[in-house]
Amino acid sequence: MKVSTATSILVNYPLKSAIDKVISIGFDGVDMWCGRPHLFRRDYSEESVSALGSTIREKGLRVVSVMPAFYRYPFSLSSPIEPIRLDSIGYMKDCIDNAVLIGADNVLVVPISRLFDQDPAEARSVFIKSLAEVAVYAEQKRIKLALEVLNPQISNFMAKAQHAADIIKELKSDNFGIVLDSGHVNLSEESFEAALDIACDRLVNIHINDNDGIEQTNSIPGEFSFDFYALKETLKKYNYDGYLSLELGYHYSFDPVNTLSKAISVTKDIFDIN
Repeated sequence: MKVSTATSILVNYPLKSAIDKVISIGFDGVDMWCGRPHLFRRDYSEESVSALGSTIREKGLRVVSVMPAFYRYPFSLSSPIEPIRLDSIGYMKDCIDNAVLIGADNVLVVPISRLFDQDPAEARSVFIKSLAEVAVYAEQKRIKLALEVLNPQISNFMAKAQHAADIIKELKSDNFGIVLDSGHVNLSEESFEAALDIACDRLVNIHINDNDGIEQTNSIPGEFSFDFYALKETLKKYNYDGYLSLELGYHYSFDPVNTLSKAISVTKDIFDIN
């Protein structure tokens, strides 16, 4: 296994500086956050994004994924407000274009929750409708879409691996994968092993972070209640040899370099990564 990190923790650094920090700390890969000031829409020229991808590869890193900024951002693929839904589809297409330019294989899909007065079934239906349109564009660009399984506090229609598998089946496309997140699993009623059974050969990546089992805090592994040593044994059982992508919370963004240095050390120690 190898260790990557989302650049979101480095939100107070310009994009190029954030990548330089990821490289200097010693990560094997990077997950490109698509909020500002990082890889947001068309803030950067095509030439500069391509050049950044080349730099990343020259340094021996892989762009593990492109991560659209949906949580607390003005985008929602399940919004009943048509201008918001259409803009969110446009945002996903921009992220797919940037994924091509920077050399990523997949773009994350984040199914945030419905509005309070929106019927859950309708939210799911709108999400699938939006995703079908995004999927056509992604296939044309040869980019895989990776559905992240969240927790019931954030998504009330995709909080288990089976929910993601059912949506993929409904869309009838082979261009979808599944991303599991230790923090979300810790807040759901699903075991990681059960989630892996369902994700199976569709598993694209694993996000790792910790929490207290009550609230999603995206903490450094080992700080709270998730059993990462049990996860290590489970991943051995399933012969997982992909990336473990640290996705740490905003509260670390004021001292991100020390945080990432600690987090990568702890992660490599837990999972016996050289």
